[in-house]
Amino acid sequence: MKPISLLAAAPLLALAVGVAPAQAQYYSKHPVASSVLITSVASLAVVTAPVWLTSAGLGKLHDGSARRSRIAHAARTKAGPLPPLTVERVEQQADGGFQVALQNPQAPDDLAVLQWPARPDNPAAEVKVGDVLAFEPTPAGAGWTVAAADGTALAFLPTADAAADNLSERF
Repeated sequence: MKPISLLAAAPLLALAVGVAPAQAQYYSKHPVASSVLITSVASLAVVTAPVWLTSAGLGKLHDGSARRSRIAHAARTKAGPLPPLTVERVEQQADGGFQVALQNPQAPDDLAVLQWPARPDNPAAEVKVGDVLAFEPTPAGAGWTVAAADGTALAFLPTADAAADNLSERF
């Protein structure tokens, strides 16, 4: 069992030191009153010690959790600049969504595929073969804004870390 720290025992000591000298004459003449004071202080210590110890333990848990959160946030991959990609193929899926095959004109071996889920105002319906899509990183680095050649935003493409975050899900 851990001994009680000075921080936890300080309120108890202050209570005992503040009450005892002021009433010293009274308590020395009345042994029952003296035992009541001792019992009261001991009861107060027994009741409040778990609260102080629990509070100290929870504080340490919170500090450790906050430190791990800062480290994990710093280690996240941030979205960087990407070259413009040319649309090679646009296919409508059976469920109404679109699959768009992209290629980097500067590096023909760099291929990518974007998939848009089915929805009434699907921006991929306007994308044609030969269009050039720009990928602009967001200021926070959570992903890229996919834009058509005329600057119209088509979609948000999150990084792997941002996609794994529960706040990135559709509700």
